[in-house]
Parts: sequence; structure tokens; C-alpha cells
Amino acid sequence: MGKVGWKLTGLAFALPLGFVARKAVAVGWRAIRHEDPPRPSNDFEASWGETLTWAALSGVAMAAAELLAARGAARVWRQVTGNEPPGHEREPAEIEA
Repeated sequence: MGKVGWKLTGLAFALPLGFVARKAVAVGWRAIRHEDPPRPSNDFEASWGETLTWAALSGVAMAAAELLAARGAARVWRQVTGNEPPGHEREPAEIEA
């Protein structure tokens, strides 16, 4: 399956988890603030505090989604191929006598 298969496996996990993370943060923002989240690129009415808070929350959510996607993809890769993902091979543990 090689590197292309690994990239496709990672993508299959990353896209839906990224989408869910972004939507979850937006839903949480709306539930707490009762307004849409600021759009840092074009919402010039939003305060710096709101914009930076939104950026921080989005960043944390996306980092968590990336971690979950990478670990989930690696687990599936190991189950399907019986090997570590390309570029993530482990050195065999040395046996102490």
C-alpha cells in the first residue's frame, strides 16, 4: 500500500474530523455567546479579544482533530497491513541479556 495509501488513509480520517471539530467550536461559540463566531479575515467589527479567543479555540480544536486523525489512521493502517505506517517505523527493542 505504500506512502500513497498512507496519505489516503490519513486524509480519510482528517477531513471528517476537521469538519466536526470546526463545527463543534462554532456551535459551542453560538451557545455561549448567542452570536456567530467572528471571521478574523473580514469581521472588522469584532474586538481583538473575540477574534483572538476564536482563533485560539479553533486552533486547539484543529490540533486535537489532527491528533485523533493521525492516531486513528495509524491504528487502522496497523490492523490492515500489520506494519507501522510509512515513515513511522519503530526500531526493534534491544534484548538485554
